[in-house]
Amino acid sequence: MIGLGQLLALALLLASMPAGLRGAATRTPLDTKAIRPRFSVDPGRIINGTEASLGATRHQVSIRKALNDGYFFGTGHLCGGSLIRPGWVLTAAHCFVDQVIYDGTFVPEEEFIVVMGNLDRYNRTNTLTFTIEERIMQLDKFVMSTYDKDIALLKLNGTVPTGHPTIRPIALSRFAIPEGVVCQVTGWGEREDGYISDILMTVDVPMISEEQCMNDSDLGHLIKPGMICAGYLEVGEKDACSGDSGGPLVCQSELAGLVSWGIQCALPRLPGVYTEVSYYYDWILQNVGEDEDASGDGSGDSGSGDGNGEDEGSGSSGSGDGEDGSGDGDGGGAVAAMAGTLTILLPGVLALRQMAAQL
Repeated sequence: MIGLGQLLALALLLASMPAGLRGAATRTPLDTKAIRPRFSVDPGRIINGTEASLGATRHQVSIRKALNDGYFFGTGHLCGGSLIRPGWVLTAAHCFVDQVIYDGTFVPEEEFIVVMGNLDRYNRTNTLTFTIEERIMQLDKFVMSTYDKDIALLKLNGTVPTGHPTIRPIALSRFAIPEGVVCQVTGWGEREDGYISDILMTVDVPMISEEQCMNDSDLGHLIKPGMICAGYLEVGEKDACSGDSGGPLVCQSELAGLVSWGIQCALPRLPGVYTEVSYYYDWILQNVGEDEDASGDGSGDSGSGDGNGEDEGSGSSGSGDGEDGSGDGDGGGAVAAMAGTLTILLPGVLALRQMAAQL
């Protein structure tokens, strides 16, 4: 006859075993919301967009792995970005995260190149290629659970000549964009038909207020300071996605956001999340070495609604409740841990007691 003390001892032993040995499926912090980096795990795509016009997207750049692009021009594309000064590019920090280790460690900037000047990423005509002389970020290691501070400044090893026919810096948005303003996001990702686009695509998305994004979407507390939302809350349908990360969200001819993260693509109640340029405006100018905005007059057309807007974007994702891990205060994390332990222990205890009764 097995005593109750022995049953509890055996149950504790089972609980201490790795989840895989108990037959349980292991979970990661990203599982609960299925948030994924949109330039690797998921193929990128502009959902229900159209081909972009060159006049409206002269600021758009392609950030590429130098090794891949060395084999065949255009194949190294990872992320988008925006030329904000003749020698400076603004993009998302998560574009440089090591996708093998995937713990927030950044890959050295020497492994990347920046290409700009053409809508067709395989066409070299009028393009310029730069290496990265300096990469400036607000983090030494990216926080994969929050996607906080998802911004990176790239100082190029040269500058774009004045009057270049297909390349021009874009002005920065100094102030927050009001709700309802229709903006444009652009990228070279996979389209809704499943085919990867050779040509830069664009889609129009309306701005969503911070209050509405936090209260009426399913993103809620995942929205941190410095993040903005854009898209169609009720129907979804139009969005940016993987491959568009770091790319521009352009509102009224100014760079207002960087494609940062999202949960899947173009779904209702799950709008795209962007790094807010106005939130980091002073930091950008300080690092570029300016006291006031001295950027160009934008890339061209400001139009919206006709698919010829300036940029598109979307993002990769980042889940979690914040940098301090899970739990929502008042011992919520401890309660969750206790509930998980009981879930593991109780089935084992009941099974062992049934076995003991048969002996």
